[in-house]
Amino acid sequence: MEYIYGWYELSFIMNVMLYKVSQFCASVINFIVDRILAYMYDGKGKTVSPVKNPLLLKSATKLARDIRRGKIKSVDAVKAYIVRILEVNPLVNATAECCFDDALNQARAVDLIVSSRKYSPELLAEEKPLLGVPITIKVLIGVKGLKHTAASKLFEDVVAEEDAPIVKQLRDAGAIVLTTTNAPEMGLSMETRNKLYGVACNPFDTNRTSGGSSGGESALISAGGSVLGIGNDIAGSLRIPAHFTGIFAHMPTRGLVPNEGSLPPKRLDPSDTRKPPLYKFLLAGPMCRYAEDLVTSMKVLSTHDEVRTRFGQQVDFSKLKVYYLTQMQSPFMVPLEKEIKIALKKAVTHFKKHYNVPCKELKMSSLYDAGRCVVNRFLVLVEDVNDTLTCGRGLPFSEKLDFLKFLFGKSTLSFMTLLVMNIARFPIWCRKDQNTYFEKIEDQWIKEFDSLLDEDTVLLMPTLPFPAPYHCGMIPKLTVICYTGIFNVLGLPVTQCPLGFNKEGLPYGIQIVGGKNNDPLTIACAVELEKAFGGWKSPSRK
Repeated sequence: MEYIYGWYELSFIMNVMLYKVSQFCASVINFIVDRILAYMYDGKGKTVSPVKNPLLLKSATKLARDIRRGKIKSVDAVKAYIVRILEVNPLVNATAECCFDDALNQARAVDLIVSSRKYSPELLAEEKPLLGVPITIKVLIGVKGLKHTAASKLFEDVVAEEDAPIVKQLRDAGAIVLTTTNAPEMGLSMETRNKLYGVACNPFDTNRTSGGSSGGESALISAGGSVLGIGNDIAGSLRIPAHFTGIFAHMPTRGLVPNEGSLPPKRLDPSDTRKPPLYKFLLAGPMCRYAEDLVTSMKVLSTHDEVRTRFGQQVDFSKLKVYYLTQMQSPFMVPLEKEIKIALKKAVTHFKKHYNVPCKELKMSSLYDAGRCVVNRFLVLVEDVNDTLTCGRGLPFSEKLDFLKFLFGKSTLSFMTLLVMNIARFPIWCRKDQNTYFEKIEDQWIKEFDSLLDEDTVLLMPTLPFPAPYHCGMIPKLTVICYTGIFNVLGLPVTQCPLGFNKEGLPYGIQIVGGKNNDPLTIACAVELEKAFGGWKSPSRK
């Protein structure tokens, strides 16, 4: 009897065919763009010098311990990081607004407190776990007294009147802010480039991007100019830069860490107390070189006591269940590079070999249209893109006119800012009659991940399918947003963990995904993988 396909089977076959064809097209386009950029840059760029000062090779956790015990002076640690910033910043262009003098004054005050012996090291560890530790903050997050520019000339005179809640938490824990760090204008790019501070570069190869939107933060930390920093993530903005620069980052469960005080800044009308709608997906979190600092910082930043108390507790990995995903089969997706796939499977094998845990590869058909779904879910929250990004300030620009002005070098806005503003309402992802379709996809994701990720289960998957491209190389690769953006939509915790380097010496990592409020488990897995694979390595010392 002749077999007649039902609509579902036919649709599935058409999707597979479209995926194969579009992947081939994406591969060809990206190959051409990469070859052109490789020719333009004519080989590898500069690499920052290795970190030599032993103070810079201590984790924030160990640095704080030694400061409160009087073994190290906070002022010496701050000076060491200032020297390193001045050394590497000409290469990576990672800083935005510096406050070195104020940081040194705070460090001297810390040393006086410690030398007075008024408080025991144990009490300081409990109440000020980051006492005297220099930190850095992404410029999109408010730091009192420093310019809160959103990396845009539109806001170049705006000064933060108060610390964002996450900055206040770190200051209350004793941390000292050294500088804010570079970011793409208004956070609207996976590369850090703007007309106010310029382009941030990858410390392993300055011809390559450090990612975005926390690209300045990741570049400075990876280069040894910071030990612990804060960024935020709306579609991978913590994890993508960390992946490109070989450091750790954690995007927390939605609602676990305060996300207020970020771009956009306060609206001019004080009676307008609306919370920006995109805050639903904008999640703030730590970035660092050492996995144990994720534990320390999340103990400080977490607002839920029942979660906070679980950070750093011993994990019985024999109870762990591991799922892994090697490829997002979404249209126009570039293939996963072989070295990253091998590294991912090595991480899976580590848990299987050492703890005899069950490991299973996933093939999730619900992720097929993830790219369009992620963009749609973001835009559904935003009635007016310009009003959201500029906080209703009535700034004098037109996205269409300024796009034309940009072509002649006359616009104050960056290319990606104008591109996002102009394509935000494209019908391919923002037709009202498709909202129900994307809602159903989101509901399916929620059900699938809820059933998969119980309290003992993690999902390992690539952060992105490739390491850092050349500057401007992310433009034809924008579809990879689905690798990271789906977890902003779901509000699940994700830890980016560095795993190694490719043949060109560029770092890469994987995402460790957990169930809601299971942040301690994903970070514990990162600590374990750091022991197994080495974690961050200083540039020029691979």
